[in-house]
Amino acid sequence: MKRFAVVGASILVLVVVFALGYFSASSSDSKVGLTFSRGAIAGEQPSVDNSDIGALTPYTFRDVARKVSPAVVAITARTAVKVPHSEFPSWFFEDPFGRGRRRRQAPKREERELWKTAGGTGFIIDASGLILTNNHVVEDADEIDVILLDERHFPATVVGRDPETDVALVKIDTGEDLPVARLGDSNALQVGDWVIAIGNPYGLDHTVTVGVVSAKERRIGMGNYDRFIQTDAMINPGNSGGPLVDIRGEVVGINTAIAGLRTGIGFAVPISIAKAILPDLKTKGKVERAWLGVTIQPITPDFQESLGLKEKQGAIISEVIKDSPADKAGMEVGDVILEFEGKVIRASWELPEMVGLEPIGKKVKLIILRNGKQKQIRVKLGAKPSSETLASEKPDERIELGLSVRDITPETMRRYRFPDDIGGVVVADVNFKSPADRAGIKKGDCILKIGWTRIKSAEHFYEVSSKLEPGVQMFLIYRNGGQLFVPVRIREKE
Repeated sequence: MKRFAVVGASILVLVVVFALGYFSASSSDSKVGLTFSRGAIAGEQPSVDNSDIGALTPYTFRDVARKVSPAVVAITARTAVKVPHSEFPSWFFEDPFGRGRRRRQAPKREERELWKTAGGTGFIIDASGLILTNNHVVEDADEIDVILLDERHFPATVVGRDPETDVALVKIDTGEDLPVARLGDSNALQVGDWVIAIGNPYGLDHTVTVGVVSAKERRIGMGNYDRFIQTDAMINPGNSGGPLVDIRGEVVGINTAIAGLRTGIGFAVPISIAKAILPDLKTKGKVERAWLGVTIQPITPDFQESLGLKEKQGAIISEVIKDSPADKAGMEVGDVILEFEGKVIRASWELPEMVGLEPIGKKVKLIILRNGKQKQIRVKLGAKPSSETLASEKPDERIELGLSVRDITPETMRRYRFPDDIGGVVVADVNFKSPADRAGIKKGDCILKIGWTRIKSAEHFYEVSSKLEPGVQMFLIYRNGGQLFVPVRIREKE
């Protein structure tokens, strides 16, 4: 009995201690417990102030889908294409005994015109019927059909296109005010934020997928405006041009590319880029960009040590184009551009975008490093010429190559099925019987290197090629999913 009494007393003491601890914790730390519970439900860190984001509830994604879907449209683009056509298959004209002779002459193949159809997504940004989408969804289209949520069809016209950012603006006329998707602030996005993609993958209209921002400012080798939002919200063919929205239901990106099928890696153009070019698309139908007129290189560790830079930042000028804004302002080869309009250049690829987003004719302030000393310089930005114009102005008098190239854009990436990280330049045209033609270089090839020099842009290509000596030069080409070296015999101009 005495043993049972001791055990009973011990149990009573434990109960009392547990009760005191429980009530003490409940009274002194109740706020911590409540904060933790709400944070777990909202998927937020309790220590971070996310009051401006809004609480995530079991109904958040449903509410966002209901709010945004009426402004999301399906787009069908039809393009008339000519394809070779014959009434008889080619084997009909071969020698049936396999002697390598034709038993009759095949008639000349005729061309037949067919419709090529492509599907994508868009979203309404103005009640009058203005719709944002990707340029590659509507490029070269002869007919564009827009389908609303209520399944009504309307023909659309292209208001403006910008291949460099892969953004296009189209318009439909319904005679009524349409629901509008609100444009948000992609600059405020953080890695880990919830995002929702709405679109028409494989023709399955208004499909909703959910994920997070996996990365920001992701570079995937798609031109000067190569600064994408990466997300694991599932994006598939047909989602192109559709909105990527935050949990407020505001558009933060335009779904644009995927890293292969079924990978769960998608990329969206930040809506801040689209908003910056909208005025030009509405009024001019294209984007006229400012231009500095320099060729730049990144700051490598060797450059950093040689120049005495404390941090690896800025862009070093390797060429100043004659009579360009930079040339007129007195900029020199070897100058390091550290700041542009008060913004520090963390990496060289940031500079072309900074310049391109400024208005033509604006006087901008640059901080440069020259001969070890920082210097302020002002440049009046000019209008960016085309790649063809730059090519014609290059000092290419000694040698003849016989081809023209362009910077790689999202448009060319899709047309020629280049991988996301391709780099280089795309061949736009090859002159008949030229050295490039005789070497077998074709329109649509991607030139990665000349000799051991990796090509960064069209300007860089013309700079490098203008310095080539007559003789055989090795070009590294990407074609049909693989790389190959092409020897090009360059001759002096007659």
